Amino acid sequence: MKIRYILFTILHALFCAVVPIVFIFIQYGDTSGGLQYKLPLAAILIVVLVLILAKNTLLRPRITRMIAEIAQHEADLKVESDSGRIANLISELKRERTTEVILNAAVPLLVLSALLIGCKALERSALMLSGAIGFALASYAVGTVFGVLAARQVWAKHGGNDK
Repeated sequence: MKIRYILFTILHALFCAVVPIVFIFIQYGDTSGGLQYKLPLAAILIVVLVLILAKNTLLRPRITRMIAEIAQHEADLKVESDSGRIANLISELKRERTTEVILNAAVPLLVLSALLIGCKALERSALMLSGAIGFALASYAVGTVFGVLAARQVWAKHGGNDK
């Protein structure tokens, strides 16, 4: 392997991973002030996780059945002529659609609540965070240049070596 390839590969790894991580650790290593927002966010994220797990495991058969019932009730409503049966179908359809909307809205509402708490807690640090992200972006861009240079290091066993 050529020395330039090794050097570019090391610089690629250094600027893409090590430098941004070290910078962020130095910049945000003190976590004592962060407890005020970490606990509410952690609680909301745990609730989101529980809801997602419940929705995808315990409630999935019920939701699938309910969606099929909604489709069936909508189809029945188109052909039904009995006014009593129509009133029952409309009542069932309203209840099922309301349940579906609530189940589909629970997780996004909690995620948006978590984002709001995070934004409120980080208002003071937003400028510092944007500077850290800008530095990480610049470092990653420099690392990518070295990665491209390393990738362009091509050589052949018999002549035609890239210089």
